[in-house]
Amino acid sequence: MAYRCLVLAITLVAAFAGIAQAREIRLPEESPVRGNVLIAESFTTTVKDEIVPIEFPAWPGDYGMRPSTWFAVRIEAHPGDVIVLAPDEYDAEIWIFTPGVTLCTDPATSGLAVIRGTVEVDADGVLLERISVTASLDPTTSGHGIEVNRVYVRSITIRDCSSSENQWTGIHIIGVRGTIEELRVERCVLRNNGMDGMDSISVRRLVVIECTITENGWNLSTGVGIRVSRAVEALELVESVVADNRYADVYRPTE
Repeated sequence: MAYRCLVLAITLVAAFAGIAQAREIRLPEESPVRGNVLIAESFTTTVKDEIVPIEFPAWPGDYGMRPSTWFAVRIEAHPGDVIVLAPDEYDAEIWIFTPGVTLCTDPATSGLAVIRGTVEVDADGVLLERISVTASLDPTTSGHGIEVNRVYVRSITIRDCSSSENQWTGIHIIGVRGTIEELRVERCVLRNNGMDGMDSISVRRLVVIECTITENGWNLSTGVGIRVSRAVEALELVESVVADNRYADVYRPTE
């Protein structure tokens, strides 16, 4: 009995310590947001007693990889951390490699942080909340708004965000393999993107709640509002406005 109590006490202390480690990271107070921004738990590793930069998959790097030193800004974040952006406009490409983090606009403000570039999620269980993503000023970027990498992501929530006026797709799935169990998009605006409002390759459960998805496809004649892939086993489209998209509003191939 004493042994079991000791194990329970150790478990509770460890759990409390894990919670205590989570913190709020305020940007740009703690770090600038410009250029190529890396959000990860660590940036170097030790190989044969030598400290070397960790490599991250970041398009269009050699063999699809970039060392951490390539990124202009490196922000250390750990699971449970909340990364809070002041409402402003940022010319940045953001890569998120830490699972379980939140990236949001300061909830105490009414405006949104506007990212002129791409926000790429390469980690599971991430929440994007109250941010706006729009076309980058740099024409060499991917042209998508929010990118979700199915290699690393099993679930993601995008809430109260806007991804509009991007050259290609508002919410785009990337990665050569992998399955996303749930993609949840709540109260978002996906408008006037050059290709699709959003797509869903290799997504099993697609949940779209109270979203506005309109006027997409100006750059491609086959552009649609929601592109539902054959992989989608469950689609929840709830109280959303999906209208005036170039080729179709909700498109799912029949063969």
